[in-house]
Amino acid sequence: MAASDILRSNVEDQNESWHNHSGKSDITVGLKATHVWLALGWHDIRQRYRRSVIGPFWFTLSTLIMVGVLGILYSTLLGQEIHHYLPYLGVGLVVWQYISTVVNEGANTFIGSAYLIKQIRMPLTIHVARVVWRNFVVLMHSLPVVFLFLLAFGHRPGIELFLVIPGLFLLLLHGAWIGIVLGILCARYRDVYPIVGNLIQVAFFFTPVMWQVSLLKDKAWLAELNPLYHMIEIVRAPMINSHLELASWLWSIGLLLVGFALAQYLMQRARNRVPYWV
Repeated sequence: MAASDILRSNVEDQNESWHNHSGKSDITVGLKATHVWLALGWHDIRQRYRRSVIGPFWFTLSTLIMVGVLGILYSTLLGQEIHHYLPYLGVGLVVWQYISTVVNEGANTFIGSAYLIKQIRMPLTIHVARVVWRNFVVLMHSLPVVFLFLLAFGHRPGIELFLVIPGLFLLLLHGAWIGIVLGILCARYRDVYPIVGNLIQVAFFFTPVMWQVSLLKDKAWLAELNPLYHMIEIVRAPMINSHLELASWLWSIGLLLVGFALAQYLMQRARNRVPYWV
C-alpha cells in the first residue's frame, strides 16, 4: 500500500482538529495522531527492505561488523582495554547514528514530503514524526547487538539499566523538535541543508563517541559543554554500568524544553508558508 493510500484511509477517521489545525496546534495534533505516523514509518521500513531475506536486520549485521572492527582498531590506537572500550564505542556509535540520521533526514523532511504536503492538508508534524519513528525502530534493532557485546565481555547489567527507558524516550522527543526546526529552516533557506550535513560530520569528531572524556584531562569541560555528549550519555551510561551524571539529565531535559519552544515558535510563524516554500 502506498503512503498516500495509508494517509487517505486514516484521514477518514480523523476528528475536526485534523483539518482545522493551525500553527499553534500543529505539533500537538500531529504527535497525537500516532496511528498515522506509526503506520507511515513502518511502511517506509518495509519498502526499504522489500524482498530482502533478513530485512532490517541487515542494518543490525552491519552494526555488528562495524563495532567489532572499529573497536579492535581504536582500542589499539588509543591504548584502551578492549573489554571496556568496545561496549562504550558500541552504544555511543549506535546512538550517534540515530542522532545524525534524524538531523540529516529531519532537515530534508518537508522538502522530501512536498508531494504529500501539497495534496493533503494535515499537520506538518506528521512528516517529522514519521522520520523520527522509522529511525527509532532502526535504533531498537541495533541496541540488542551492543547488549550482546556487553554480555560477551563480562558486563552484567545492574538496576541502572532501567534508566535506558527514559533515556530512549528523551531521544525520541529530541528527534521531533530537531526535525521541525531544521525542516522549516531548510524549506525556507535551501542553503542550510548542506550546512547542516557538514556540521553534523564535524560534530562527530568533537563528541565523545570514539574517544572517552577522560582523555581530555583538564579540558574535559569542553565535552561537558557539548549537548550531543549528554544526549548520548543518558543511554550509554546506564547500559555500560557507568555513573550517569545529573548534569546529563539536566542538559537533555533543558535542551528538550528549549527545542520544543523554538519549534512551536517557528511552527506558529511559518506553518502556512511551508507548502509554498517546498
